[in-house]
This record gives sequence, C-alpha cells and structure tokens, in this order.
Amino acid sequence: MSNQFQAVIWDVDGVLIDSEPLHLSSFMTTCAGYGFAFDAADNALWIGKSFTDMWAGIPELRRFGLTIEELNAEICDHYIAEVHGGMARDPAPAMVTGLAGRGVTQGCASSSPRRVVEANVAAVGVTDHLHTVCGRDDVAEGKPAPDLYLLAAQQLGVAPSDCLAIEDTESGLAAAKAAGLTAIVWPNEFNAVMDFSAADHVIDDLTAFDWDLVAGA
Repeated sequence: MSNQFQAVIWDVDGVLIDSEPLHLSSFMTTCAGYGFAFDAADNALWIGKSFTDMWAGIPELRRFGLTIEELNAEICDHYIAEVHGGMARDPAPAMVTGLAGRGVTQGCASSSPRRVVEANVAAVGVTDHLHTVCGRDDVAEGKPAPDLYLLAAQQLGVAPSDCLAIEDTESGLAAAKAAGLTAIVWPNEFNAVMDFSAADHVIDDLTAFDWDLVAGA
C-alpha cells in the first residue's frame, strides 16, 4: 500500500471495543422480557448490521407492541448501563491516542445508535481524539451503504479517497469501499470466517500496519 492518507476513520464495535458480547446480552435480555428467545447462533446472522436491519428482518420484534424507537431505546439503556473501559480492544484505543498525538485527523463511523457510539468511545477513552463521531441515526442508510463513511469524511473535511477505514465486518468493509475509502480489516473471533476479499489489506496485528502512511504521522 503506497497511499498516504489524510485521515483515519475507525469502526467502533469490534474494532475500538469488544462490544459484541454486551450487545448480545442486552438484546437477549430485552427480548426475553417480551417472551422472545434469541441466542448467539441467531445473532451471528446480524453481526455488522444495524438495529434497523434487525427490525426489518426479525418479525418477532414487531410483535412486542413497541415502536422501533422504543425497543431500540430499551436495548441501548441496557447496554449503556454496563459498558466499561475493560471492554477496549487493545491496542486500538492506544493507537487512536498515539495518532492524535502525532496530529492525525480521526473520526469514527458506527452502525450503532449515536448515544451508544458516544458511550463506547468514552468508555475506551478516545472521545477527545476523534474529530467526528457518526452513528446509525445520523444517516439514511446504514452499512453496507456508504452513507456513514461519506458523512464522516465530509465532516472531517477530507476526500473519501484520502481516508483510511479500519473495519472488522463484511458489511463495514463494503460500506467503506462503496464510499471510496481504502480499507484495512482487523478481524476478531466473531467474524474471522467472513469474506474480506475486497479489503485492501487484512491484518491480524493492528500494530503491523505502516501507520507512517498517514499524513502528519
């Protein structure tokens, strides 16, 4: 990869924070309260997708007698009450801090609702290092549509082609590429079997990437 980049846009869930277990338990707990059983096997079909996608694709959710906004709020309340700094996916938060110290412009683009995104970046201590924080409710279409990455790049004042995306899911990768970003994928245990053939680079060790390719570093 010979590009030099002007900004880094981070995915959040699964990249900056190991959030999937808490997302799953929050969803399961809320659903169980309405008599609907949902387990890890069911959840595997939805990793990297937004709650809007889940609402459309899981008919049982629409039988709880709640609006999508009300159900999402309950799930988010469970999640935010439990999220903590020990969930950080090392070394990503430290790298955000280090890049910020070297003058690198950074933002994030997440499929989670904005208040969950804000809770996540606060929990891992990177809020002050991100120039923009974009969540699912900020755009018309979530990943794999390009909207989140296009918005983040716009708010950073950087052309998408000059941005580097850090992703961990197939849908996130598709979103980044559709928006015109260079994308590296850093898989985790929940998504290692996904198809990342469209990635510009797939890495097992986040520190192995040549971060000097980022302008200002």
